[in-house]
Formats: sequence, C-alpha cells, structure tokens
Amino acid sequence: MNSHIVTGADIGGTHITVCKVDLQRNRVLEKTRFRCEINASQDADAIISAWAQAIRNCAAIEAHRISPLGIAMPGPFDYEKGISHITGLHKYERLYGLNVKNMLAAALKINPEQIRFMNDASAYLLGECSLRGQLANEYVVGITLGTGLGSAVYNKGQVAEGDLWCMSYADERAEDYLSARWFVKELKARTGRLAHNVEEIAAMSETDFVAKGLFKEFGNTLAKVLVMRYGKTGHFPSHVIIGGNIARSWSLFAPHCKAALDAEGFSNVCLLPAKLGENAALMGAACLWKVDE
Repeated sequence: MNSHIVTGADIGGTHITVCKVDLQRNRVLEKTRFRCEINASQDADAIISAWAQAIRNCAAIEAHRISPLGIAMPGPFDYEKGISHITGLHKYERLYGLNVKNMLAAALKINPEQIRFMNDASAYLLGECSLRGQLANEYVVGITLGTGLGSAVYNKGQVAEGDLWCMSYADERAEDYLSARWFVKELKARTGRLAHNVEEIAAMSETDFVAKGLFKEFGNTLAKVLVMRYGKTGHFPSHVIIGGNIARSWSLFAPHCKAALDAEGFSNVCLLPAKLGENAALMGAACLWKVDE
C-alpha cells in the first residue's frame, strides 16, 4: 500500500469513526470509513475492545493495513505517553490512569510506536484550517460542542490544545454550561420533560418557547466564555470555528452568540461553522504522521 496512506480515528463521547487518509493528496478515503456507537461508561477492556474492532473493520475494507494510526482523543490525556486522565466528565471514566496506547496496541497486535494521539479539538481545528487557506496567517479558536466542550488554538500554522472546558464559570466549569448535558438537565429542570439529546430539543424549539430559549441562553453563554477567556489578553481571535453535534443546530444559537460578541465590542470576530464534520478530526489526527513522510 502507498506509504502516504495512514489510518485516522476520531473518538468521541458516544462513537468512534475510523477512515484511511491520503496525506499526499490531503483527503479522506470515504470508501474506507467505518463508524460505530460506543458506550463510554463500560469497563476499560470493553472500551478498548470496541475501539480495536472498529479499527480492524476499517482495515478490512481495503488492504487490511492498520498502522500507522493517528487518533483524535478527548482530554485530559497524556497524548505523548497515551495515558488517560479523564475523570469527572461522564465519559471514559474507567480508563483513568491507564496506558491506553499500550492496551490498544496489544488488542490490535501492533507496536505501540505505531499509534499517535492528538487532542480531538486540536485535530479538528488543524483539519479545518488545513483546507481554509485564507486562515493560514490568522489567529483562530476552534470549539467542539457535544458531550463535552473541546477547544484549540491555531496561530499562523501552529495548533495547541485549548483550556475552555476547565475554565471557571458561574462557580462551575464552562463545560458544565456548554455541553449536551446542560441542555438535557435544564429542559428537565424547567419543564419536567426528558430529552435524550440536543437534537430532540432542537426539534422541540420549533413550537416550544422554553426549548428555543435554551439555545438563546447557550449562545449568550458561549459569547461570555469567549470574552472572559480572550477579551483581556489583547489578542482576541479573528475567527472562531465551531463544530460538534450541537453545531448542527447552528441557526438556533450562533446568531445569539454573534450578537452578544458584538455587544461586548468584538464585532470583528467571524463565527464559522465547521464544514468538514468528522473528516476534520480524521485529517488532523492523520497529520501526526506527516513529519515522517
């Protein structure tokens, strides 16, 4: 197989997506895509086994080659050593303190050195910016909104993990207000109704003023968090790229976020929806191997 073809994986709080990536042509090979749901509350062996099976399923589609493997992984996580530090985030709790790299390598029967990890938000932002040439010399913040709050910073070609998720906000963490569980919790508290995900609440918002109001509040909170984090640094991002499952409801919260930023004096900030979907994180994670090409 072409040495420029590597395997990229995107691990989320509820799923794993695996796909081969052609680094020479800078594109995801769609025919090799494999996606499956993951129960992030299972024990470590079950989680690793599910990930490994998804990776093997992708490999079986074409040429049966697994490595090299680049993985976009939520944090906190020691990306160099492959050790999980995730705790208190309602996902992958039972991986805490374990060497995920070694466990996954053993399950796949490959050398641990053939696996590289990258923060999922950093991978997504790198993938998005790599295909947006006009952002090459810009200062960009990337945000993923889903089961958790991910963030990353892209500055003139260099990407770094962000820290919005753990930022203090209203005596809690910003992630507690900018995640899917906030929507579910608030809908239950305010109406007594139970929704399983943000998509259900978005559908309700067409006729339900409470559900609609949650998205407005969410957009305002996102603006407040951005201003709190970057407003006093003297270096506010020129662009904010927003992805993740909640971003599918863009029209319900983004206009409120933009209006709140304008009101705070940051009208020059451009809010952009992520356009590559899962492909962004897959591409970014695969790019971990570009240095060796």
